[in-house]
Amino acid sequence: MKKFFAFSLLIYCVSCSQNPEKNKEKKADRKKEIRQVTVEKDSLQRDTIEFISYNDDFDYSQLNGKKEKKEISYINDQNNDRSFLRGDLIAIEYKNDSIYIAGDGETPQNAQWIVTARKIKDGKVSEFRKEYNQPIKYLYSKEDEISDSYLDHLYKLAEYYIANSKKDLIKLSVKNKETLGYSIEKQKRNDKEYYTLGIYTESDHKINTFQWLYIDPETNTIYEYDLPNDKLVEFQ
Repeated sequence: MKKFFAFSLLIYCVSCSQNPEKNKEKKADRKKEIRQVTVEKDSLQRDTIEFISYNDDFDYSQLNGKKEKKEISYINDQNNDRSFLRGDLIAIEYKNDSIYIAGDGETPQNAQWIVTARKIKDGKVSEFRKEYNQPIKYLYSKEDEISDSYLDHLYKLAEYYIANSKKDLIKLSVKNKETLGYSIEKQKRNDKEYYTLGIYTESDHKINTFQWLYIDPETNTIYEYDLPNDKLVEFQ
């Protein structure tokens, strides 16, 4: 009985002598192993999508596209081609792999990584640039403090609208290569802030504004302003 008691006491003492910090680390590692997601790496897959935009605002560069009216985002870190314009039809090769979200315990998540991408058909914006072949002018107040990157973003939205507009006056202006431009203002409507773009033609240093657009900065949705009914109509 005395021998058994002494042996038990020895085990207890050895257990007490272990570093409690190491125990915590082991437990943390074990928890991480338990919650870790195993991501199957598939072989290359292929698809054809309509290009929408690039997005470099997150940990991983993204390429946003659309297929059958459904928007899809891909990780674009491995593809250096930045020449696509909104509406271009592109053929992509992609694979399923992992991404690690910062601030989320580096837990892996499934994502689609683009391996290759190439344009197979010009969209309306590409066609517009080839036909019009000159920059669109724009005016804005320095007091609005709009960054260069956001000015570029608004330019792409205005260009997309002009390239896809069904308005006869815009189509005629493009065909005749008239000087097209737009003004930029910040406006509130129903307690919501928008960027308003006034599309105009310029002739003999005179500006004729003929269409107002409202841009929702949260969703990038373009609205045409319907003056007779004083309402916004989403541009499709």
